[in-house]
Amino acid sequence: MPNKVWGPSYERGVELMAAGCPLDFPEALPGHPSQQSKSFHAQQLGGYVQSYVYAVGPFRADYLIGLRLWTDNPSGTIITDWRFVPPWPNQVMCWDYEPLDVIPKNNKGPYLDLLDSPLMGVLNDRRLLSRGYPIEGLLCGRSCRPVPEAFDRSVSALLELTDDRGNLVDVRLNLIVVECPSTQSNWLQPRPRGLLN
Repeated sequence: MPNKVWGPSYERGVELMAAGCPLDFPEALPGHPSQQSKSFHAQQLGGYVQSYVYAVGPFRADYLIGLRLWTDNPSGTIITDWRFVPPWPNQVMCWDYEPLDVIPKNNKGPYLDLLDSPLMGVLNDRRLLSRGYPIEGLLCGRSCRPVPEAFDRSVSALLELTDDRGNLVDVRLNLIVVECPSTQSNWLQPRPRGLLN
């Protein structure tokens, strides 16, 4: 029976070092824990693309979140699950909204390039996220629960994404909270409401 040939790996390097064979650079071996990074990435968009929570009366809060997703995996990445952790408890969320359902009419300018994005197809329909083709888009949701009466102008939330290899990526979100009237036809620029010091 021929001897099995082993390729270089960190696991084999550990076995060799345990047997008394010194290795100069074990961290350079394939499979070293420092080389095992997430195969996909997510971040909140910044700059002119602000992310908001719109307080729209006693029975509604709208969420507008700018996201960028990309992968380093040569065969691409499929997002199999995602979860949003809101800034306040008991926010029951529905994410079946288009950006124009949420963005105030006089505030569309910064979001025009993101209105026709494949983001929701990647998140909900398991469309492939290909390496070298990052996507940017808007995650738009609505809660039938109101924003608390007293709140900070900026709040934090969390987005958790899981891929088909079981990798978990957390995105810390910073959301600006503003009050808006309940009908978009009357919406002007969002204005801050009930701020805490």
